[in-house]
Amino acid sequence: MGLCYHETMVIPTKKLKNGFELPVYGLGLWYMGGTWQTDASQDMREIEAIQRAIEAGITHIDTAERYGAGHAEELLHTATKGYDRKKLLIATKVSGEHQRYEDVKRACEARLKRLGTDYIDLYLLHSYPDPGISVADTMRAMDELIEEGMVNNIGACNLTVERFKEAQSFSKHKLVCNQVQYNLKYREAEDKKILDYCQDNDVFLTAWRPLERGLIPQSGLVDELAKKYGRTPNQIAINWLISQDYVVTISKTSNPAHLEENLGAVGWNLDPGDIER
Repeated sequence: MGLCYHETMVIPTKKLKNGFELPVYGLGLWYMGGTWQTDASQDMREIEAIQRAIEAGITHIDTAERYGAGHAEELLHTATKGYDRKKLLIATKVSGEHQRYEDVKRACEARLKRLGTDYIDLYLLHSYPDPGISVADTMRAMDELIEEGMVNNIGACNLTVERFKEAQSFSKHKLVCNQVQYNLKYREAEDKKILDYCQDNDVFLTAWRPLERGLIPQSGLVDELAKKYGRTPNQIAINWLISQDYVVTISKTSNPAHLEENLGAVGWNLDPGDIER
């Protein structure tokens, strides 16, 4: 399976034309610190999982204000004390109901306190603004957060091509990614041309749930490729994503064995013909 989790690896990155880089594999914190409500019962285990990931070489860590009602951000703050902040790429998200102009600013200030940092590397719209909220006002606030030095880069999650283009039309700064569900089983990003748009417009597609919670379908082709490359089916599934242009991925991984397996998907590429198959 390759790397042992206690070894540190350098995770390859992909770069946009404006210079923004994302590692091909990052850690997602969904389900850490609770779901939509705070659950502190596993705090020590989850802090250790974050630190284990960083020690293994993961630098891109993705969270949101909704994860554990903000507790995931607090866990990340605790877990990253003592680490070099400049070596981490912290991404977090503002919920659709908090995307009025004033609320975007207020939500950002609240998460800076929870994260224990004075800037966010990547600030994302968690969804399109809720009904009655002007996306133009939302993006004006996002632009100002960059200009005020509180945010370095902006992006979005779960947006259709049309809504992504609309949000971009109101922003002076490039939206560097669209974070969507995408894996071997769930192919909406292809069907709705989100992948095509990202690849044609120098935008990252950040695939969440790359293993579909362990429900990647049993497949003779995947098994064949696993044997060919000397990898596990899960490693084939992750590598299939990150071998595609402009695609990177994030996964919530608390189990050390799963972390080791997932990182074994990094640092090599499926042949183009196998990706197409």
